[in-house]
Amino acid sequence: MTEISRLEGVEPFELPPLEDCVDTESLDSLFGRPDAPFHEGEVKFRYAGYDVTVKYTGEFDIA
Repeated sequence: MTEISRLEGVEPFELPPLEDCVDTESLDSLFGRPDAPFHEGEVKFRYAGYDVTVKYTGEFDIA
């Protein structure tokens, strides 16, 4: 996650793998395709000390 690497002042490869925190294939299945089963909603998870919210629109928030 480049935004978190920017906040932390490190290169993205220095962060833990995102797949250790969330199943990225499932995120793609839920929200990543035009025929995805969910047209609304969000998924929240914790990554590298941050709360991440991924919205069905593809937007995300980091807190």
